Amino acid sequence: MEILARRLTIISLLMTVFAVSVAAAVETDARRQEQKQRYGTASACAIPALCPAAL
Repeated sequence: MEILARRLTIISLLMTVFAVSVAAAVETDARRQEQKQRYGTASACAIPALCPAAL
């Protein structure tokens, strides 16, 4: 019974580490996507004909 409890504890800790890693990856991806859209708008505004469309 003690071995089973130890295995379940280890598995739970590994699942926690995996969940935190996935959450960090999703957060990083969301921030990169947000920056990409912001920079895309700034570069579109560099062309005067497209500036009103970007705003």
